[in-house]
Amino acid sequence: MDTAAENSRESPPPHSILIVDDEQVVCDALARHLVKAGFDVTVAYQGAVAIELLGAKRFDLGLIDIRMPRVTGFDVLEALKTLQPGAKAIMMTAYADIKSAVELISRGAVDLVSKPVDTDEVILAIRRCLEPSQNPPL
Repeated sequence: MDTAAENSRESPPPHSILIVDDEQVVCDALARHLVKAGFDVTVAYQGAVAIELLGAKRFDLGLIDIRMPRVTGFDVLEALKTLQPGAKAIMMTAYADIKSAVELISRGAVDLVSKPVDTDEVILAIRRCLEPSQNPPL
């Protein structure tokens, strides 16, 4: 028997995550934790770079900061939904309020996490989005 073929059938490839935040420290810290959790991670420190990446590589989920200079998280979210309609989006912000949350959901985001981020909370939110059968509602 070919164990390599068996292993490839047993475990699907890791989910691909695009982290977008103009704060390099935040991106890098999240990336380290998500890689340890088994995700394939790409980072972008600018919205424009994120949009270029969305045209070049397939992602399962975007973890996107709302407030960035020039190209905002809303712009990246719109590009994600246009270029990769099946991808999910979780938005990050230090300025969460009900109005922003409603606007994000209406634009296609599936969740909103507050900054400073709790990496365990982010990983749980990602798993809820990408593996709903693994995390039934409470």
